[in-house]
Amino acid sequence: MFGDLMARMEGAKVEVAEKLKNLIISKSDLNGWVKVELGGDRQIKDIHISQELIEKGEADLIEDILTNVLNDAMAEAAAKEKEIMEEMAGKVMPGGLGGLKGLFG
Repeated sequence: MFGDLMARMEGAKVEVAEKLKNLIISKSDLNGWVKVELGGDRQIKDIHISQELIEKGEADLIEDILTNVLNDAMAEAAAKEKEIMEEMAGKVMPGGLGGLKGLFG
């Protein structure tokens, strides 16, 4: 029984990693000046800064917008990871999660 549980947990771990690797989160600021694509594994896939924003020549503004968009993308990635982990835990744990649902955050 314990060996079976360990095997299911290892399989779930691989499945979670694969789902996160394939998940792409796209975020942008309200003006569409900065766009970021982030993988569920929290690897930055792409950053685009509009020519309009660059022409403004305000480095502080670009830095602030980029920081905010990246933070939004990271927060969404964390939420998606938690959701995927809870889903996998529900499949692995005998009888579901029970009182362990809050275990992932």
